[in-house]
Amino acid sequence: MFKRSESGQALAIVLILLAVGSLLVIPVLNHVFSGLNYNQTIECRTLNDYSADAGLQYATCKIYNDPGTYTTTPLSENFTINDRTVSVNAQYLGGGLFSINSTSHSGGCGRTTIRSFVNLSVGAFAYALAGMNSLVISNAIIDSSPTPGGGDIHSNANIEIIGASSLVNGDASCVGAITKGRDRITGEIEEGSDSVKFPSVYAELYRTIAQEGGTHNGDLVLTGSGTIGPLYITGMLDLKPGANFILEGPLYVVGDIKGTGGHLDGQEHILTEGNINMSGGGYGSEYIPVLVAVYGNVSLVGPVVDAVVYAPQGRIDLTNLQLFGAAGGMEVSVSNAIITYSESLHGRTDLPGSELFPLTYTYD
Repeated sequence: MFKRSESGQALAIVLILLAVGSLLVIPVLNHVFSGLNYNQTIECRTLNDYSADAGLQYATCKIYNDPGTYTTTPLSENFTINDRTVSVNAQYLGGGLFSINSTSHSGGCGRTTIRSFVNLSVGAFAYALAGMNSLVISNAIIDSSPTPGGGDIHSNANIEIIGASSLVNGDASCVGAITKGRDRITGEIEEGSDSVKFPSVYAELYRTIAQEGGTHNGDLVLTGSGTIGPLYITGMLDLKPGANFILEGPLYVVGDIKGTGGHLDGQEHILTEGNINMSGGGYGSEYIPVLVAVYGNVSLVGPVVDAVVYAPQGRIDLTNLQLFGAAGGMEVSVSNAIITYSESLHGRTDLPGSELFPLTYTYD
C-alpha cells in the first residue's frame, strides 16, 4: 500500500500530466483541423483549375470543328463540371486568332479563370503524295529533302507506278494493292493498310481572313508586278504571262484560278472554290504555302511550285514540273515530274489538318 505521502505525490503527478496534456491536445487538434481545412481548400481549388481547363479544352474543340462559325458568332456557354459552374467565352480577333476565357466557380474557394489566345495550328502533311481514290505515278521521281528516302506515298485505294524512270525513294502504303511498279519503291511496302483521314481545309476561316483585307468584286486579272493580299475575290483570278506578284496575305477566290507564265511568291495560302489551272511560271516560297481547290480540281503543268497542293474533293494532275512540298486529293496523277517532299513540313503550324495551338495560357 502507498503511504499517504506517496499517494499525494502520485496525485500531483497525475494532475500535472492532465494539465500538460490539455495544453498539448488543443494545439494538436488545432493543427489537425488546420491541415484538414488546408487540404480541403487545395482540393477545392484544384477542382476549380481542372474544371476551368476542361472548359478551355471544350471551347478549343468547338472552334476546331467549325472555326468559320465562330468568326462571326462568339462562343458563349455555361455547364457544370465537378460540381462547378463553368462559363466559357470565345471571340474571334482577326487573322485566325481566337481569344478564349474559361471561368470555374463555386465550392466555397473562389473561382479560377484561364485566359488563352489560340491560333490555327495545323499538323504536318505526312506524305509526299496521297490519294483518296487513286494514286498514279508515271515516269516521276518522288524523294525528300534535305535527307533522301522520306518521299513516302499513300492511297486509300490502289497505287500504280508506271515507267522505267519512276522512283519512289520512300515507303508506300495503301488500303488496296500496288498494281504496278513495286520494284520502283525503295522503302517498305504495306498493302491492306488502315485508311488515312484527309484533313479539313478550314475554308470559312481563311475566307474570313481574306475578307479582312478587302473584297474584289468580279474577275481579277494580274499583269506586271506588285503585291496582293489578303483579298477576297468573288470572280476568277487570272495571272497573265510575266506577272510577278508578292503575296502579303491569303487569297480566297470564288471562281477559277488560271495562269500562264506568271508567278506568285510568298508564304501566304491561296484557296479557291473553283479549279486551278496553271502552266509555266510558278508559285510559292521556301516556306511552302498551301494551294487549295476546296471543291474543284488542280492541274499544274510546267511551273516550279513550292507548296502543299490539296484538292480534298477533286483531282490533281501534276505534269512536267518540279514540286517542292506535297500533294493530296481524291485522285492524284503525277507524270514526268520531280516531287521533293520537305521534312520541314513536319510540325508546321499552318497546313491542312490542324488543331488550335495556344499562344498564351494564364491563370487568374
